[in-house]
Amino acid sequence: MSEFEELLIDLKKHIEKLEKTFIRRFIDDRITNPDEIIDPDEYEHHVKAYCVLCHAAFEEYFEDIALKVMHRCLDEWLDSRKYADTLVTLVSYYEQKLAINSNETTVFDSLRGIFDEVKRKFSTDVHNNHGISLKNLRNLLIPVAIDITEDANLKNSLNQLVLERGIYAHKRSKGALAPEYAKDYGDDCLELCEEVKAKAENKFI
Repeated sequence: MSEFEELLIDLKKHIEKLEKTFIRRFIDDRITNPDEIIDPDEYEHHVKAYCVLCHAAFEEYFEDIALKVMHRCLDEWLDSRKYADTLVTLVSYYEQKLAINSNETTVFDSLRGIFDEVKRKFSTDVHNNHGISLKNLRNLLIPVAIDITEDANLKNSLNQLVLERGIYAHKRSKGALAPEYAKDYGDDCLELCEEVKAKAENKFI
């Protein structure tokens, strides 16, 4: 099992636990008693908690994926001089330039200095990341050469979860998503996570 697969399995277990803790009983009640009207006040805070905590879990997952891809590509270059597109995108993203001077420095030493610098900068940027909006995801994944999904449905669910989380985390809003919608957004985001995991793994086949 790859380190990326382990991250995804842990994430799925965590999201499942959040679903079970906060919203599953409301969803099950609606399936069992479809004609019964559930007062939104009963599930409001449960759905809010689910969205906020899911957002945090997805954010940590994407950050971990980005860092693991970077570290592994750098380690493979250092150990066996294996080059990956991630090295190119990182160097390009941070506009690093190979310096040639009078010192007797090998190409390896010059590149190692550049890679150490992009590693430092990217690690700092990931640490300072706050959120999983499409903009945030681009800043996390494109520098390590992982394309963002083209699936409009997944993008929409991600945007909706980000929107709901922002409303719930920063305002005393009244009302919340129906539990079913919250679960749908979470499930779609998990599908996006699977896609990112596969793209990360494919770099090391």
